[in-house]
Amino acid sequence: MSEFRINSITNKDGSAGPQVCGVSTFSGKSGVQIPSGPTEFRRQDGGGRGRGIISGGRNLPAAGHIRAIEMIEIPTTGNATDFGDLADTNTGGAGGSSSTTRGFIIGGYDPDGTAHLTTMQYINLSSQGGANLFGDLKSANTAMAQGSNNTRGLLYGGNDPNYISDIFQFNLQSLGTESEFGSVFENEPIRNATAVTSPTRAIFAGGQIAAGNSNIIAFREIASGGIVFKFGELTYAANGHGGASSSTRGIFVGGQNAPTTVTHMDFITIASEGNAQDFGNLTQARRNITGNSNNIRATFAGGTTASSGTANNVNIIDFVTISTTGDATDFGDLSTPKRLSNMGGSDSHGGLPQ
Repeated sequence: MSEFRINSITNKDGSAGPQVCGVSTFSGKSGVQIPSGPTEFRRQDGGGRGRGIISGGRNLPAAGHIRAIEMIEIPTTGNATDFGDLADTNTGGAGGSSSTTRGFIIGGYDPDGTAHLTTMQYINLSSQGGANLFGDLKSANTAMAQGSNNTRGLLYGGNDPNYISDIFQFNLQSLGTESEFGSVFENEPIRNATAVTSPTRAIFAGGQIAAGNSNIIAFREIASGGIVFKFGELTYAANGHGGASSSTRGIFVGGQNAPTTVTHMDFITIASEGNAQDFGNLTQARRNITGNSNNIRATFAGGTTASSGTANNVNIIDFVTISTTGDATDFGDLSTPKRLSNMGGSDSHGGLPQ
């Protein structure tokens, strides 16, 4: 039997390949490429990975406090669309922990109800719908930094209303509550820090301490408890800033650098310690921003241009290419102006397998 080998077959003008009819067999390693990888990487809608959610927030006085969850497709551009609703109105909850299938909103603040919350909610990222109950925190908390790999979520600091010096962890793959997992950098109570992750390392930057805004970047390994070490310093002290990452690079953007909001964007290389470097500028200075990412692109949604209070909210979504530097570009708009504090989550951020 003879063999017929050829790199490609096309029609006369090269616009299409051959049609194979009847019963055919193929041998060899390069004839047919079968899709591979976990099924959660291939969403029900066929869109591939790269979905981000933006949850809750507030837009006082026009729309009050918000239950809506919005979604974006990170590899594209365009306006956010409706995904569903949180269990309750929520602003100041911790988002950013997400697996390839689930996003989480932990704790938060509900001025329309019971103020500081213990609720732990999860969202199935692959299909639209409302949030589900995951469990309850052992005590109420808001303004935490939150990051994860595909199995473990970390909650860093926060306030209840006193600033908190603990780190807590929870298992993304099961229902339940959190458990203690060590202390924040130098055991200094902190809130409104921002986290980015690789599959093995969590980075926490900025935030509010008793002395004011911090520029410290700290890190720890996600798999083990223990001491949080200093990584370096941001180029500016900030709180209410946003964060997003690929598996190798983290970006921190905007926030309040008293007494004003800023357009600054900093970046770090997650695997090596050192001070942050300038990345570029947001399209508009603002704080209380929600970041999302896949391994190529980061998006930054919402916020307020005011240095204090709840007015001057925006519906802006910016994006950057993580591996480069430069100013942010317009991605689209949220359905309504609102300020959010890192209440996002994606199925493909830097802490997840790619």
